[in-house]
Amino acid sequence: MSKGKRGTLSAREIRRMNAREQAKVEKKDALNAFWALPEAERQRRISENEQLKSIQRNGITIDDLDRAGRQGYQDGAKAGAENTMRNVYAAVALTLHEMYGFGKTRCEKVLNAIDQKVIYALDSKEAIQQAWDEIGLTITFDGDPLEDRITEKGA
Repeated sequence: MSKGKRGTLSAREIRRMNAREQAKVEKKDALNAFWALPEAERQRRISENEQLKSIQRNGITIDDLDRAGRQGYQDGAKAGAENTMRNVYAAVALTLHEMYGFGKTRCEKVLNAIDQKVIYALDSKEAIQQAWDEIGLTITFDGDPLEDRITEKGA
């Protein structure tokens, strides 16, 4: 969010960004607090909500909304995972081609082997950690994203 050639933000822009972020946090906290309530209390609050009463009068129930929400979440998670895997596979193929001169056939073989490992061999956190231990490397996403995430174990 930079402005102009100097890359600075005005005090007004910063206040607005902070206000939007604070509103987002408050909304998330309120939603988490609602879902932390006992089921009976949630149902009571829902039954008192005029907007939801209006929706239900039109034939849509809370169960319909919950079902649609769960389906939307599942669809979004699936799309996100698929997009991430496409990006990773493309990065692996590009790296193999650039660093080692792999062509289409060799890249395809490596990507299919990777796909088989992802689907069948790496089915738990323990199996994934065991693979990193055997190779002697470690991966972390906690540090600076501009630093190497993959390093030698113990380095």
